[in-house]
Amino acid sequence: MMLSNIVAVNSQEVGEEGLIWENNLINIGGVLPENEIKLADFYYLNQTDSNAYIKEVITDCGCAVVAYSEDTLAPNKVGHLQVTFDPETRGGTFSKMILVKTNVKPSGDSLFLEGVNIHYPEDPEVHYKVKKNGLGFVFNQNNLGTMYTNKPKIKFIDFYNFNDFPIQLNLKQDSIPSYVKVKMEPPLVEGNSRGVLELEYDPALRDDLGFLRDTFPLSFLSGERFNVRMHLMATIHEYFPPLHLSQVNEVPKLFVEEMEIDLGKIGPKNVISRILTLENTGPKLLNIRKIVTNCDCLTYELPAMDIKAGEKVDLVFSFDPKGRKGIDHKTITFFSNDPLSPTKTVVIKSRIR
Repeated sequence: MMLSNIVAVNSQEVGEEGLIWENNLINIGGVLPENEIKLADFYYLNQTDSNAYIKEVITDCGCAVVAYSEDTLAPNKVGHLQVTFDPETRGGTFSKMILVKTNVKPSGDSLFLEGVNIHYPEDPEVHYKVKKNGLGFVFNQNNLGTMYTNKPKIKFIDFYNFNDFPIQLNLKQDSIPSYVKVKMEPPLVEGNSRGVLELEYDPALRDDLGFLRDTFPLSFLSGERFNVRMHLMATIHEYFPPLHLSQVNEVPKLFVEEMEIDLGKIGPKNVISRILTLENTGPKLLNIRKIVTNCDCLTYELPAMDIKAGEKVDLVFSFDPKGRKGIDHKTITFFSNDPLSPTKTVVIKSRIR
């Protein structure tokens, strides 16, 4: 069909044999159907002793069209195929599979094209109801969901430029946190058209755990500079790699004596205190990274955040029911370096008269 860029590659760079793909998954990000089609390039290395060629390419959707060379590829050379993605009318996250059958592997190699198809609303004025300096957003606050400290998470936020002039993202952002990176597609969003913000959030750099909120001004340029305040929320958990069975008894372990505490019937003016015992049942030092309650009415005192192997520590919590009535549930969440159960939540129930 078309094109094959061929360059020499040192065979020692890849320690496997066969047809080696640089990437078997490409995420093309947020896709606006009204804009031009998206392209994705997959590169492959022929690490065999003979010529290789593509016999057939099968896609699971007519929206993905593949262009590739039918010529043979000599050993230790690189070729490439290009996928053209034409957005469908249905919005949402997509994952398209591309099966590449070759003489090297007749059964085929599976490639994947992923992204988010953002449908065009019937009425942009209604859909993009949150207005900020002429830009319309679907939500005032954007939830990034649950993430782990081992890798960043990307969030696509579509918006509508209701202004009569084009805008671009200011390359000099003075107030964005170090753990957030922002791109915009297209780089120049014309007046009365849509764009997509790609936010990359690095939880490791955020250096905190639990449910978190972030607010910062995002700077744009038109004739003049203007800011739009962005509101993000996310729940961050520490990542621990999987343990081998032989390691299970070699790590710190947090044991909480009671995972559910019923305070029973209490008066609205009575501050109730209880003791909750924490124990390290593992052979190594347990570190309580963070303790979070879901209400200012629930406070605690813990004498130490480090618990030695086999040691017990008493946490004293106090619940102030002032201004509350009826069935009530509060929580205390512990984040620790217990790799088997790094997050534990204790539920505290009461019935306030």
